[in-house]
Amino acid sequence: MFKNYTIYTKYILLIFFVFSYVIGFFLRENIAGGAEEDFLNFTWPTILAFKENFYLTIQNYGELGEGSLPLFHILNVYLNPFVQNQYFFQLSITLLSLLNSIYFFNILKKKYQIKNLDGLLYSSIFLILPFFRSSAFWGLTENLGWLFLLVSIKHYVDYANEKRILKIFFICLFSSLALYTRPYLIFFPIFLIVECLIKKNFYFFKYAFIFYIFLSIPGIILLDIWGGFFKIGSEQTMSITNFHNPKFIFKNLIVFFSIFLFYLLPLEISKIFEKYKLEKILNIKYFLIIFATLNIINYFNIIDYLKIMDLGGGAFLKINQFFFKENIFFFIFMSSIGAAIVINYFLISIKNKVLIFSLLIFCFPKFILQEYFEPLILIILFCLMDFKENIKNLIKEDKTIFIFVGYFILYFFSSYIYRYTIFPIS
Repeated sequence: MFKNYTIYTKYILLIFFVFSYVIGFFLRENIAGGAEEDFLNFTWPTILAFKENFYLTIQNYGELGEGSLPLFHILNVYLNPFVQNQYFFQLSITLLSLLNSIYFFNILKKKYQIKNLDGLLYSSIFLILPFFRSSAFWGLTENLGWLFLLVSIKHYVDYANEKRILKIFFICLFSSLALYTRPYLIFFPIFLIVECLIKKNFYFFKYAFIFYIFLSIPGIILLDIWGGFFKIGSEQTMSITNFHNPKFIFKNLIVFFSIFLFYLLPLEISKIFEKYKLEKILNIKYFLIIFATLNIINYFNIIDYLKIMDLGGGAFLKINQFFFKENIFFFIFMSSIGAAIVINYFLISIKNKVLIFSLLIFCFPKFILQEYFEPLILIILFCLMDFKENIKNLIKEDKTIFIFVGYFILYFFSSYIYRYTIFPIS
């Protein structure tokens, strides 16, 4: 009887995810806050510009202020039959975004041999992620980038059992398409190349190198047309390097770890319920060192920028600012936990080390935003990360599934209240 109730509950949750996604589109939901503005000011004008004059738009792409590379706009102009109308275009992107859940489901099935219903529940979590939803509903570029990344990862997972040149080509092709859609998705090609070099997988490296050289030709042509990286702003006075630079890594690391923790928490909570030893969840030694160091740094006002940061910073910083104002002890505590947990994963394998290092490219922006990591960290966690214990069995547990689902439902409703009640969108 209890088993039947569990199955019924899962079906109800699945229906809720899909129903809320459909209703969210028709209500023109914008939990992310800036989605409508980004679409109207950047994405849609760029699409219209490509429709009017392709070459002139490519030449002056930086003038349009779009933060992504132009593949999304080009594909939609020439392949999307609904591009003639804003509303139907946004509907087409909303439907296309569903493919992210489908590919994520396929990877879960392949990697964890999970039940169909459980796999659908995990993959449908995407549908209640605020930034994912907002990007889908308003026709932004992010979700196409995630889709290309997931297709590439799907072939990467398949390659373990089918070591064929064609698989390597598809890995390289779709990871390149992801990069040409969202520049920071270059982390995955970096991960692939570095991993195979360290593991001395020269067969993969040889063909991947050849394919990436070939697939880089459009990028080289773009750089030639732009005369280097494109400029931002109508007067072209602000180079892209002023906003995306390795010098920002140190400043952003504390935010990076807190955002990582935010998406890792359901799995770590599941470990607690399954009575995992604390040292397997949190490296106490590293936590204490990081926590003490951050408090010393805070004492000398080195991270005061966090107290007044109003753009980006992630959920834990927003919670800290709302409840504790300029006292950032809570945020430091959560970021220290995140760092210690990430270090635990880092120490498990060479693959994890390469993966986490490659993700540091997301710390290059001047302002680090949570939307950069949604649903990226879930994709990384379930599809690419190595685990010390047999996490496959833990992930299949009903308790774990309900913890994940409950956590992200709480996140969804909290984001909804935050955007429409506490800080209403005008």
